[in-house]
Amino acid sequence: MSRKSKLQHQFIMELKKETKFGESKHKAKEQARNEAAKNHTKFKQVKGIYSHRCFNDYKKSINTYVNWVCKNHSEVKNMEQARRYIPEYVDELRDKGLSEWTVHSYAYALRSAYHCEINDLGIELKTRSRADVIRNRDAEDSALRNDERYEKIVTLAKATGARRMELLRLRKEDFRERTDKEGKQTGELEVFKRGKNGIERWCLVDPQYNEFIRELIATAPTYNFNGEDRLLKKTDLPAKLPIHDCRSDYAVNLYNYFEERGLSSGEIYSCRKDLKGWHYDKGLLELVSINLQHSRDSVVIDYLWKGRN
Repeated sequence: MSRKSKLQHQFIMELKKETKFGESKHKAKEQARNEAAKNHTKFKQVKGIYSHRCFNDYKKSINTYVNWVCKNHSEVKNMEQARRYIPEYVDELRDKGLSEWTVHSYAYALRSAYHCEINDLGIELKTRSRADVIRNRDAEDSALRNDERYEKIVTLAKATGARRMELLRLRKEDFRERTDKEGKQTGELEVFKRGKNGIERWCLVDPQYNEFIRELIATAPTYNFNGEDRLLKKTDLPAKLPIHDCRSDYAVNLYNYFEERGLSSGEIYSCRKDLKGWHYDKGLLELVSINLQHSRDSVVIDYLWKGRN
């Protein structure tokens, strides 16, 4: 086994110790918040790797660091020796022009492998700016997005606001008519989204796509996967098809829909820093947050970027 292979193996074995597959990160956070409130202590972020996707992302980040350290420091033979060069590595990432969001992701992968805090690695993470968030901002210009083969997939993403993995998990029974407190149908549709961190809930379908969804459920074929009849195959949603921006379409449309229905709370959230001057209703943000399966207003505001263009 080569020096690089041995080093990669050491890192991955340590990374595996942080995995908590099958557990709910959402529940762990709630428990930590309750404990902090009970003991009058400051809430500490929950650690651990709760999803296979997160583990794979961290694994890629770790491999990038191993390749770098083997190329630049031939004397390194093990993880402990590699640790001292993390500050140099992070400086080089910034010199290459990588966003602070990307730097954070690399740093947290290393923190997990070393089972420590960021400060223990000898680095300091800078403030992340919304202006740096560019994921799928030019998605509509991509060749795949303009390929008619994926038109229905993109429409489904806009209608549900679902993440990639949530889309792949959708079944016909995950759609239903919404009813009011008296059990009467409202004319709206709901979608049951099985999201990350174990969060599962019924969310509103963007009403402008109701007929599209009804037709899809009536006519679309299904594919058996792990005993479930799902609407999509993995090949229906190629990895290079950009769809994350569809969550922005969904968020903007729902915010406007809720506002038109008079659901504003009158309590205003005023943005700061790069978004200073933009104001949103807190009640509407909370409603959109629930349907996006998030829990913070500040995160929802990031998804409203298409409404600011």
